[in-house]
Amino acid sequence: MRWGSLSRTRLPILLGVLLTAYFILLSLQPGQSPGHWLKRLDFLLYDLRFNAALDWHPPERGEQPIIIIDIDEKSLAHEGRWPWSRHKLADLVTTLAQYGAVVVAFDVVFSEPERNPVDDIRKRLAVDGERWQAPEGWRRQVDADTHFAQELPATDTVLGFFFLDEGNVSVGRLPAPVYRLPVEAARRSVVIAKPGYAANLPLLQDAAAGAGFVTTFADADGAIRRAPLVIRYGNDLYPSLALATVMAYLFDRTLQLETVALGDVDVLRYAGVGGQLARTDAAGRVIVPYKGPKRTFTYFSATDVLNGNISDDALEGAIVLVGTSALGLSDLRATPVGTQYPGVEVHANVIEALLNDEFPYRPEWEAGALLAQLLLFGIVLSFWLPRLGPFSAMLLSGLAVVLVISGNFYLWSYQNLDLPLAAVLLLVGGLTIVNLGYGFVSENLSRRLLKGMFDQYVPPAHIERMMNDPAAYQFAGESKELTVLFSDIRSFTNISENLSAADLKALLNSYFTPITKVIFDNEGTIDKYVGDMVMAFWGAPLDDERHACHAVQAALSMQRVTASLREEFIARGWPAIEIGIGINTGPMNVGDMGSSYRRAYTVLGDAVNLGSRLESITKFYGVKILVGENTHAQAPEFVYRYVDRIQVKGKNEPIRVYEPLGLAGEVDEATRQELALQQQGTEHYFARRWDEAVLIFTQLWQQQPRRLYQVYIERIGSLRQQTLAEDWDGVFRHTEK
Repeated sequence: MRWGSLSRTRLPILLGVLLTAYFILLSLQPGQSPGHWLKRLDFLLYDLRFNAALDWHPPERGEQPIIIIDIDEKSLAHEGRWPWSRHKLADLVTTLAQYGAVVVAFDVVFSEPERNPVDDIRKRLAVDGERWQAPEGWRRQVDADTHFAQELPATDTVLGFFFLDEGNVSVGRLPAPVYRLPVEAARRSVVIAKPGYAANLPLLQDAAAGAGFVTTFADADGAIRRAPLVIRYGNDLYPSLALATVMAYLFDRTLQLETVALGDVDVLRYAGVGGQLARTDAAGRVIVPYKGPKRTFTYFSATDVLNGNISDDALEGAIVLVGTSALGLSDLRATPVGTQYPGVEVHANVIEALLNDEFPYRPEWEAGALLAQLLLFGIVLSFWLPRLGPFSAMLLSGLAVVLVISGNFYLWSYQNLDLPLAAVLLLVGGLTIVNLGYGFVSENLSRRLLKGMFDQYVPPAHIERMMNDPAAYQFAGESKELTVLFSDIRSFTNISENLSAADLKALLNSYFTPITKVIFDNEGTIDKYVGDMVMAFWGAPLDDERHACHAVQAALSMQRVTASLREEFIARGWPAIEIGIGINTGPMNVGDMGSSYRRAYTVLGDAVNLGSRLESITKFYGVKILVGENTHAQAPEFVYRYVDRIQVKGKNEPIRVYEPLGLAGEVDEATRQELALQQQGTEHYFARRWDEAVLIFTQLWQQQPRRLYQVYIERIGSLRQQTLAEDWDGVFRHTEK
């Protein structure tokens, strides 16, 4: 299409511009909720990109070993159900220190004291009326919390704690904050703030090297993609378990922050320790750079560590995280790299990135980049797609999608930039659908217009074939096996003489309409109407392997429709009508035939002429439908009455002809018995046992006075008077058309 033909593209261009404007407003909406459908789609695309990048460009691990001690199902089976006694946890810390672990971080909160057995004994004896005073030092010696606190300094141990949304909850003791905001800075800060906490026992917290929160924040779809490095409580900032672990590892508790003023608020840009700064979002969260699916980091079962079933150097110089992957302990999370992901391994990924400075981030100019992409692709595709055909339009849209995805993938994999994908891809897809849909509607309207103009004169299937594949359509005829049907109203001349022209037209219209519907419903093609005659065929222009079956079924339905019309016509004062139908199957020439002034899609050939002859001799035998032997052979699902072996005028080859009675399940037992008796009579006839044949046909005629039986009785009477040749084949030769 040329660029000057704007009038044909004006509407799709306008729709494209409106769609572009809609996505610009939608994607840049500042109040867009986290559960908004566009954000959810962005989450899905984020996960797909994340996993594709892991496969394409696997991240390298740092030199510092990070190992997870797993309180797994095996540990619970060997050591007992959780929570374990803190005596056992004290033994675990001691064992880890002996193995050479440099930092041990617990993804566990110890906010409640463990019951002391001495206190339990005192209470039990008091109930029984006895008084018992424990020897000096027994209570302290068996106290699990005291034992655990004594062992925590064996190595640098970091404990976990929770921040809560409930402001009236303050359990345990918080660690010392790592940063205190000045009053003015606290007022302007947008770092995540929480009013309550559940921390560790003071005894344990005082003995530990530090503590960090293990509070997680899932996205609207429940997956953890970001993790806060700091959370504010009052005017103080506290580190996450991962950040607190790195501080303990680097022997540096000085939190480094970099903020940027945006209007009347200060947003966090970088946070870290010891020069290892992580790029954060405004609220202090980092994108978790997962290194792979669960168990990417080295795992050891806690019971194996307690029982010395690991190698002596397995934990040498390692940062150790103690957590759980057991299903019953509820620390499995949904993440971009899989569901049922152990929460402790989320911390391990953040620690790995903090030590190696590998955090991806969403830049401040993300909104401008998104706006530029929407404008670029929206304007280009809105003005270009309407001028292309369907294939070219899809090719251009596919190229746009490839550019968007590949560019986004490159920035993520090699520049650590996280830019949204959903809005741009939806815009490209929407513009493609709008243009293809507009083209489809326009084409469909044109097709309907063309079909409405010609389907009353040309077979609808023929029109569909022309419109669906014009290049494959040829006016030249082709030869193929088809089935043809001729139907004629009997005694139509007498009927027409007794009706006015208006009544005759109304009668024919009332007859042809349902008859045509029957043919169309059975996949036939109307060839022509000539007076009261209907000619139809099956197997062209659309191929039909069951053309003979469909033709016979149509003929039976036509007779049923005619029977119902007969009563209607009598009620309207019109004469009752009867029709005869002839069907034949064979090779025919089919195609557009005629002159340069008028053409018709029709069939020609000897098989067609035979079908016409069969219709004309239905009156001779007194049957309603007559089919040739080829049709009989190709539609075996019907029950037939054998009629005769004949030779029609103009033909040298004799054929057997049959009357179809219905599908096998539709013919009653009385009819089947009649057919069996007729078969016996026919066998006597061909064997020239005239007496036996006449006896049977007479019996049949008395039961059902059919014209067919009378024909055989009269014919046998004539044959008795003749001297038949030795090779007499029983063929009856019709001398009239």
